[in-house]
Amino acid sequence: MRPLLALCIFAAFITSAIAQDIYPSRPITIVVPYAAGGSIDLVARILAEGLSARLGQTVVVDDRPGGNGVIGIGAVVKAKPDGYLLQMGAVGANVTPAAVQKDYPFDPLRDYVPVAMVAEWSAILVVKKDLPVNTLAEFVAYAKARPGALNFGTTGFGSFAHLVSEVFMQQTGISMQHVQYKGGSQATNDLLAGSIDAHMMSSAVGAGQAENTRLKMLAVASKRRLPSIAAVPTMAEAGVQGVDQTAWLCVFGPPGLPDSVRARIGREVVAIAQDPAFQTKFRATGFEPLGLDADATARMYRDEVTRWSAFIKERGLTEK
Repeated sequence: MRPLLALCIFAAFITSAIAQDIYPSRPITIVVPYAAGGSIDLVARILAEGLSARLGQTVVVDDRPGGNGVIGIGAVVKAKPDGYLLQMGAVGANVTPAAVQKDYPFDPLRDYVPVAMVAEWSAILVVKKDLPVNTLAEFVAYAKARPGALNFGTTGFGSFAHLVSEVFMQQTGISMQHVQYKGGSQATNDLLAGSIDAHMMSSAVGAGQAENTRLKMLAVASKRRLPSIAAVPTMAEAGVQGVDQTAWLCVFGPPGLPDSVRARIGREVVAIAQDPAFQTKFRATGFEPLGLDADATARMYRDEVTRWSAFIKERGLTEK
């Protein structure tokens, strides 16, 4: 009886090991913690297409909005750590809420595991058409002469657009009033209507607004010009240093995700980011392919958590 029991245990161990070696053996789901059509959703769908082809398994995107991202993230945090339920996340979804909100339920260094950096995007300082400025220098001078009189829209308190706006105000010494929106499209609509003065628009949205004469794009908050709006200078080129910020989009998994799964997903994400066809797809929607493997992603993620948490504390952006 004992030899038979030992044989069964050994067989189970071998079966488990083989199952891990052949990951994935069934479809994978990537959860997006926001509504369809947003930046995270767009990148997730491009990535899912690439992963499906490379892994030989269907990879689907499941949009689970609600609770400012908490519902979707929570589903992955509680998932079995086998690599079949992953999350597409970002700075504004997985890092800054923990630093901003007193009662945020997740710890960004404990409750989810960074797997692979997929792509990055930046913000574009856009102003309404009838604001009497045409360059970044003119805007800074105009705002300095009217402290607190101008307002700027973002996709929410603690969002990447909000943080870049805070960096911009810090570097230029200007002050503006913050107007929060639930989504970038709402902020863009109000900017077009003239209800707000300025907006840190995502490069994904900006790619589709490049020819819109009802707004003015003054500068991009990145180290390089964006191919989709190549005529718009960087902040540095326009005279403002220190606002070269980019936001990453990253695949996360639940705590306990095996290193072998992280390594496999990381390798495939790197390959997708290096594929010219997928580079074109990313760039056409305003994103720059990043493609970092599991180890490089872990290092970058830790640094980003430290950096943004310190900045939020320094600027007094935590909830009162």
